[in-house]
Amino acid sequence: MNDGTLKTALATSLALNIFILGAAAGGWFWQPAPTPPQQAGQGLAAAAQALDPDQRQTFRQVVATARRDAQPDSQIAREERDKLANLLKAPNLDRGTIDSTLEMTRAADTRARARLEAAVVDFAESLDPQSRAILIEGLSSRGQMLPRDTKK
Repeated sequence: MNDGTLKTALATSLALNIFILGAAAGGWFWQPAPTPPQQAGQGLAAAAQALDPDQRQTFRQVVATARRDAQPDSQIAREERDKLANLLKAPNLDRGTIDSTLEMTRAADTRARARLEAAVVDFAESLDPQSRAILIEGLSSRGQMLPRDTKK
């Protein structure tokens, strides 16, 4: 190898190494912030977290069944909210149609919630008093169905 070829190879190697180091540093610098771990048990099913595993599984199944049964009402509520958004975007607001759409949305939401709450109460009715107290604590600690327990 002559002197010129050696210098060119050395310069190319140095440039490549600097590029690789820069890419690694940039990748480290721009990595996304760590996300907090998913909280164990979110949603209504988390209220049963302290119950024994069989009861917890039964509760989750009861809630899932109630949500599945309430799906038509939930779908109606979503469609009515979409309709409401379009009515509010119109150049001329039709207050009567808007009020009617709001009423249908509220009614569908209420039916879906009532179905879910009835399923939870039916499940609570099947529990012994100690397990029911655990469920009540779970429901009130998350503010689901029951007011949040502020005595802690």
